[in-house]
Amino acid sequence: MPLPGQTDGKQRYQASSTKADDGSPGPAAQDPVTQDPVAFASDVLGVQLWSKQCDVLRAVTAGRRVAVKSGNGLGKDFTAAVAILWYLGAHDPGIVLSTAPTFRQVRHVLWRQLHRLHRRAAGRLGGELLDTRWELADDRYALGLSASGADQFQGFHCENMLVVVDEAEGVSEPIYEAVEALMTSANPKLLLIGNPTVTYGAFHRAFHQESGIYRTITISALESPNVAAGRVVVPGLTTAEWVEERRAIWGDDSPLFRARVMGEFPDRSDDGLISAADIEAALLPPGARPALERGSELFAVEPAVIGVDVARYGPDRSVIVVRRGSVVVDVQVYSGIDTMELVGYVVVAMREYAPERVNIDVVGLGSGVVDRLNEQGLTGVRGVSGAESPVREAACANLRAEGYWTLRQRFAQRAIRIPNDPELIAELSSLRYTFSSRGKVLMESKEDLRRRGRRSPDKADALMLAFLNDTPAVELFL
Repeated sequence: MPLPGQTDGKQRYQASSTKADDGSPGPAAQDPVTQDPVAFASDVLGVQLWSKQCDVLRAVTAGRRVAVKSGNGLGKDFTAAVAILWYLGAHDPGIVLSTAPTFRQVRHVLWRQLHRLHRRAAGRLGGELLDTRWELADDRYALGLSASGADQFQGFHCENMLVVVDEAEGVSEPIYEAVEALMTSANPKLLLIGNPTVTYGAFHRAFHQESGIYRTITISALESPNVAAGRVVVPGLTTAEWVEERRAIWGDDSPLFRARVMGEFPDRSDDGLISAADIEAALLPPGARPALERGSELFAVEPAVIGVDVARYGPDRSVIVVRRGSVVVDVQVYSGIDTMELVGYVVVAMREYAPERVNIDVVGLGSGVVDRLNEQGLTGVRGVSGAESPVREAACANLRAEGYWTLRQRFAQRAIRIPNDPELIAELSSLRYTFSSRGKVLMESKEDLRRRGRRSPDKADALMLAFLNDTPAVELFL
């Protein structure tokens, strides 16, 4: 295989017009490489694709609508970038529009891949490449648009048009309605790619109610060449080690394991407290450390609240969660310490964050922590028992149920931000609830969690305590 920018003695591709001067098909249109995106990837871009990536590209050539649901780290964005570069090589005139839920995702995910591929064969691809625009001619270009408003998709007219929707599970219905208006052109194509984390919306419908008009492809991490071989065969793809880590942390039955590893939509579970999609939407960007600096605006405006889940020795951990407003700024975990050591860590946290209140679980050993903090004259310390009566007695069986139901609402309303902590994510996704005979919310007990092979939700409990009795965004609803 020739290196990027080299040939094997034959000029197989050039990003010239696909029409001759007389309007008949030009040499590029007749070139089989131009018509075959897999050959284009190999001969022009100098990259080898694995089988599922080839399946996606061939589906795009064969059908009007293609939907791809995938686990993590399986090259779906890379494949979409290849599709965009290929499409303009095969169509003149031609327009490609790509979008994602945010402009950051447009620019730094899909278009970053596109830039890398273009650099490999810039001399053969041609055109002017900007941050989110690649232009070969006035009527032959690719453009990256954010999904912030449907009006951005108006005014594009071309007989040949490809629309790529990245992170398709997170794009809103008005954007899909605008995309549908573009599908009225003579030769339109639509490619949806995403993680199957939600069981509603246009992306979900493409695999269910509207599957008859889509070519659908599922890519599981178990199909990754690296996982199948048990070693790195294709650098950058998901590995067997990552899959086993996710299995250990999330569990096979977790909706996150199904979505992020298996590439399958979560089972509709009436007793799952917080959806995988809501958890994903709440995650802070990697490396984010909001409000930890005392001079930050959030530090000055939002008071701190601390939640403490208490354990002593054994498999359970003591956890301290600190939040400012809706943002979790610190999660501390301690194993194998006694209650007086934990008191010391709580005192340090109180000195650092100056909280307006500290909610501490007093079931079991927590009462000793509360007593010692009160003995030191520290203010705002409150002992909490999950068995206490809730504020909304008509809706929840006890205070623990009310605290978790309010937390569920925060996630659903996008009124909470949490760190990208795999253990916390796994605990939140494993929480279940039911209703009593009087129609009140009941949380699954820790004993039942253990019977299902799940550990005690220490981090989730501390998170719930940190938000306990805080004014929700709206009234509690069931």
